[in-house]
Amino acid sequence: MSLRQATVDAVIPARDEAATVASVVAACLGCVHVREVIVVDDGSTDGTAELAAAAGAKVVRREWDAGGSKALAMEAGVEVSDAEAILFVDADLLGLTSGHLDAICRPYLDGRATMSLGIFDYGFWSPLVLRFPPTTGERIVPRWVFDAVPPAKREGYLIEIMLNEVVTEARLPISSRVMAGVSHRTKRDKFGRREGYRRTWRMFRDLWSLWGVCRKRTYWFYLRDLTIER
Repeated sequence: MSLRQATVDAVIPARDEAATVASVVAACLGCVHVREVIVVDDGSTDGTAELAAAAGAKVVRREWDAGGSKALAMEAGVEVSDAEAILFVDADLLGLTSGHLDAICRPYLDGRATMSLGIFDYGFWSPLVLRFPPTTGERIVPRWVFDAVPPAKREGYLIEIMLNEVVTEARLPISSRVMAGVSHRTKRDKFGRREGYRRTWRMFRDLWSLWGVCRKRTYWFYLRDLTIER
């Protein structure tokens, strides 16, 4: 089957995202390329699962363990899908539309990119952010890319770095675009100012620690094979 005819399922890992999950599901359902929307409830304590189901998603429940795991939630979503490509979307987005997701899918389905990414709208800083190693949760990849990440490296939000590594080390083409008007609920919004800053700092600390794991050459391959979409 050609890339233009590939089946695409959307997988949304979610934990305590009742405030936004329904609108994210709606955007995914409106994407012309998406066959099914799968929300993986990663041990939520609010109404995330119920709201996702009411919005039209297939809900997979994953029991909470040691604070949950974004990577394992993504894995659970992939496991219940037989699609050839997976569109991963975070559940905490603001301003997301089906048009944004259509645009992310298009380079992959046209055969121009093995991985296609959507980046938050940072305004003036967007051209610079587009050239950073991508940690975005909005991306489409063929399922073999996810399967190629060793189980030992499927850890939390660092999964995005591992997906980058699979694609870049294989010297495969990547596309990236700004999702105009899209942002997300920050950790400060979710956990309060003090706890939000603490979690944000811990996230950046962990990401920085991976610089040696991913290797500078991986970043060079990313830049070399990147096409920035307009």
